[in-house]
Formats: sequence, structure tokens, C-alpha cells
Amino acid sequence: MRMQFYDDQEADKMATQFFKYYYHDRGKMKWGGFLLSEHTAALKKEIDKEHDAEYQD
Repeated sequence: MRMQFYDDQEADKMATQFFKYYYHDRGKMKWGGFLLSEHTAALKKEIDKEHDAEYQD
């Protein structure tokens, strides 16, 4: 496979076509999992901290 290079005008045209016809943005669904995993990680840290505090007393 050979790499193809574009000048600025051709690159803009290719990008416009890609986003217009091929790219599907899932919007909030895309970020929902990320936020959920971040939230889950924060909750786990908090629970672990509380658990450690219980056993230190």
C-alpha cells in the first residue's frame, strides 16, 4: 500500500467528505461510558479509603 499525500486544498476536501458521509458521532453516548468509568474509579478509591480506615482503628 502506498501512502498518498495531499496539498492543503485537497486535504480539506477529503476531510469534509469524510465527516459529511462516513463519520458517525455518537454524541453523549460516546462519553457516557468514559464518565461512568471515571465515576466508578473514584467511588472505588473512596470505598478503599474507608475500608483501610476501618481496619486501622
